[in-house]
Amino acid sequence: MPSPEAHPVSVYDVIGLGFGPANLAVAGALLEQPRETCPISVNKSLFIERYPEFKWHPGMLLPGTRMQISFLKDLATLRSPQSPITFLAYLHSKNRLVDFINRGCITPTRKEYSDYLAYAARYVQSQGIKVAYGESVIAIEEGGDGTVQVHSRVLTTGETRIRRAKNLIISPGGSPWVPRCIQTILPHPRIIHSSQYISSVEPMLTMMKATTRSLKIAVVGAGQSAVEVLLDLNSRLTSMDKSAGQTHNLHLIIRGGSLNPSEGGPFANQVYNPGMVDVMYGLPSDSRRRVMADYKATNYGVVNPHTLDSLYQVMYDQQVDGDIARRGGNALPVASTHITITPYSNLSSAEISTDRLQTSTETEDTDTLSVLLQNTLTQNLSETTYDAIICATGYERNSWLNLLKSSSLGKHFGLCASSDKTRLAVDRDFRAATNGKNGDFGAPTMNGKNGTFMAAANGINGHSRIPDTGINAEDNAPYTSMETKVSGTSPTMTDTLYISRRYRLLPLPTAGHGFIPKIYLQGCAEETHGLSDTLLSVTGVRAGEIVEDLCSN
Repeated sequence: MPSPEAHPVSVYDVIGLGFGPANLAVAGALLEQPRETCPISVNKSLFIERYPEFKWHPGMLLPGTRMQISFLKDLATLRSPQSPITFLAYLHSKNRLVDFINRGCITPTRKEYSDYLAYAARYVQSQGIKVAYGESVIAIEEGGDGTVQVHSRVLTTGETRIRRAKNLIISPGGSPWVPRCIQTILPHPRIIHSSQYISSVEPMLTMMKATTRSLKIAVVGAGQSAVEVLLDLNSRLTSMDKSAGQTHNLHLIIRGGSLNPSEGGPFANQVYNPGMVDVMYGLPSDSRRRVMADYKATNYGVVNPHTLDSLYQVMYDQQVDGDIARRGGNALPVASTHITITPYSNLSSAEISTDRLQTSTETEDTDTLSVLLQNTLTQNLSETTYDAIICATGYERNSWLNLLKSSSLGKHFGLCASSDKTRLAVDRDFRAATNGKNGDFGAPTMNGKNGTFMAAANGINGHSRIPDTGINAEDNAPYTSMETKVSGTSPTMTDTLYISRRYRLLPLPTAGHGFIPKIYLQGCAEETHGLSDTLLSVTGVRAGEIVEDLCSN
C-alpha cells in the first residue's frame, strides 16, 4: 500500500495516534458521515501506527482461545448495524455466516476476531482512509494557525516525519508493564511479557532445550492471560523431548489466595452497556469509585470459569498420574510437567545468577533468574531460582500523558511537566473550577451528554499496579493509574485534566482564543467514563460520539 506521503497533505483535518480497534472504529464512523456536509474530509484523515501492518494483540493469539464478549459488540453494530465493518458483514464476505451460526456460540475465537479487525482495516483504507504503518509518534507540539504538529519516526529508517492536523485523536492502547524488580534485570531473553508470548516462547524454549536438567519456569499474574499462558506452557513442555523421569516445574505466582472466576452474568455485564457511560460520567466521584469497586470482579484479576475448569482438570490429572506412578506398574505415561500455584506471594527482588551445573553427562554454564518472594500474610521471605519468567502483569496507559507533559500543548490543559500525578475530571467540575468562564465547553443538554451532572472526580488512582486481566475484550484494561514516581521529598503535585462526555480534553480559559484544535482520548478515561472505556464493549458507540463531536462547530 502506498505511503500517505505519496500524496502529501499540508494540513490534515484529523490525525489519529494508533490504529487499533478504537481508531479503526473512528475511521469507520468517519466514512458514514455525509461527505458533502461533513467538515472532516476522509482524504485528509490519517492514522499513525507503529506496527508494519494491522495487528491486534499478536502475542496472545493462542490456539482455541475465545473472546469474552458477543460478536455483536464489534466495531459498529451497536452504533450502525448496517455498517460494512460489522462482524456479520465480515462473515458474509468470507461466506462463513451460516457456518458461524451453526456453531451455536456468540463468542468467536480470538484468532477469528483478529482476522475480522484486519478485514475492517483493509476496508476503511480502500475507502480513502490513510494509515502510516511502521511509525512511532515521538512528540506532539503546537503547530500554529490552530493546528497540532505531530512528530513520528519511521522505525525501519529512523527518518522523522512532521505533520500538522486541525484535530487529534489519541488512542494509545496499553504498554506492557512488568514488576519493578523485574525491570531492573531487563532485557533478558528468558524474561518475556505475555503481550510478546507467541513470538517469544519458541525461541526461549529452543534456547533451553540444550539444558539436560528439568526446567523451572514462573508465570506471574492472576488474570486470564496468566492462566492461558500457563496452560500453553504446560502443553509445550510436556511435548518436549527430555530424559525419562524428568519433570519440568511451572509455578504460577499470585498475590491473592486463589484464582478467582470472572463475573460474566447478564446483570453484571450491564455495567458495560453504552448507556452506563452516561450514568458513570454523571455520578459524584465517590459514587463512581464505589461502582467501579462493585464491578471489579467482572474485569480485573479474574479468569473465565471455563479456563479455570481446564486448569483444575490439568492439575488434577497430574495428581492422578503421580499416584499411579508411585504405586508402580504404571501403564500410563506420567506427565512431564508439574504445575504449582504459589499464593499470597509478592515479588520483592530479582537478579541474574550464573551457576556452573554438573549433570550426569556434562557440565553446563548457564544463568538462572533468582527471585525473592515475600509472603503477604506472614511477611516471610523465600528465594527461588527459575530458568525463565513470563510476566502476565498487565499494561500501563500513560504514553498519552507523557506526550502531553513533554509538549507545549500541556499548558493549555493545566498540565505541568513536573507534576507527580494527574487525574481526570468531568466538565461540570471544569465550569465550577473556572467560575463559569469559557462556559461553552459543556453546554447543558437534556440527555446529559455534555456533562450536566454534579461533583468532582477524585480519581481511582493509588495502586502501584492493577493485576493483569488478559487481552480479551472484557478484560484488557490493567494499569490505568496516571501516577508518576519522582525522586526527592517535595510535596506531591497533582494536575487535573478536564474531559467532556464525548472524550474531548477541555483547554483552560488561560489558553486564550488561539487554541482551536480538538484533542480526544480513547481508552484512557476509565476514571470519568467507567470500566468500559478501556474495553471493546463501547468501541463502536464511542467512535460515533467522537466523530459527531468532531464534526460539530
